[in-house]
Amino acid sequence: MQYNIDSLTERDPLLELGVIKKSELGIVRQWFEQLQDEKFRFGLCHGDISLKNTMVHPTGQLILLDWGSAEVTVVPYGDVIHLMRCQLRDEDPDAEQLKAFSEGYGMSVEELDLARHVLLLKAFDTLRWAMDKRPDQVNDYASSAKQVFNMVSDRFRN
Repeated sequence: MQYNIDSLTERDPLLELGVIKKSELGIVRQWFEQLQDEKFRFGLCHGDISLKNTMVHPTGQLILLDWGSAEVTVVPYGDVIHLMRCQLRDEDPDAEQLKAFSEGYGMSVEELDLARHVLLLKAFDTLRWAMDKRPDQVNDYASSAKQVFNMVSDRFRN
């Protein structure tokens, strides 16, 4: 995390790639510094929550199937972040469904915002990795990071 915070300078390659503007460096730094103050827990998240991977038991209990995409990640944010990524690909859930899901998950509005910031950190971190290790994929990761940044910043403009 500190690497990403320290990289948010006027010489940050993300500026040249068009991911963020100089005027946005401060707010991104603030979001990442707030993440630094959080005490995260890690656990298993499903990674592919959708209707096709659910079943309702006759007792009414919801059962998650197909744990092939499961991963250890930040809980409870991992599955919500997966759903946000689906939104970025113009898939379900819509904003109302995501809000209902997060409420059902027991997440507050503040925790949902925190999940957005975690998603942004991951997008920036992956882009920085690509700049070092996979320069052939930098444009794709830059496009994805810009899309995530726009989604996160739109939430705070509205």
